[in-house]
Amino acid sequence: MDHKISPLICRIESILASYYGLDVILKASDCLLPVVQDTTGEPHQGRVLVLTEGEELMLGIEFSSSVADSLQRWFTPGQVIGGNAIAALLVVIEEVSHFQLLAQRASRDLPVTQLELEWQAEVDKLVVLPELVEERGARITTMGLCHALSSSFTLREGMSAEDSLRYLEATRYFTRLVSSANLSSHDVRDPQVRTWLRRLYRMSWNNKTTAIAA
Repeated sequence: MDHKISPLICRIESILASYYGLDVILKASDCLLPVVQDTTGEPHQGRVLVLTEGEELMLGIEFSSSVADSLQRWFTPGQVIGGNAIAALLVVIEEVSHFQLLAQRASRDLPVTQLELEWQAEVDKLVVLPELVEERGARITTMGLCHALSSSFTLREGMSAEDSLRYLEATRYFTRLVSSANLSSHDVRDPQVRTWLRRLYRMSWNNKTTAIAA
């Protein structure tokens, strides 16, 4: 399954690079680790691994077997794409988003917070998922996806209090973005929305929160 996830990661990175006008400095597909057998029973898991040695930063990205299994329908032509496949797809988008934001900031020697990583991943789901779905001959609207992402948020069992608070805060900021950008009536591919989200991507977290609240 690793060989199928890798091209998907490449496509996600291509969409992000095109949308935000980024140079892909480090490819997540080149840092993909073998699928991890899921022993927790928790579905749709993935993570970016960060290792520092002196001033050198090394990144890896991995997914659990439950994510790989749920993506089977996505990779099978002619199959109806169910909720589990979409949920797993969103996990891949989220982790690639984390990976790229970490790589982009590290290349400029700039910091990034965990809260910002979670918030940016929600935004990147709006950017990437409609493109992937349309490539399968279907369609999803920005408004519908905004509603789904905002209303389907749940805290995983066993999540620490710190992580829970961070995810909740990221969701609140995401909801503010939807309101401030009027995404209930504007597609993320609208030129004005795209220009603004590009600008936000390059801002520090403090400047982002100020811009969203304005």
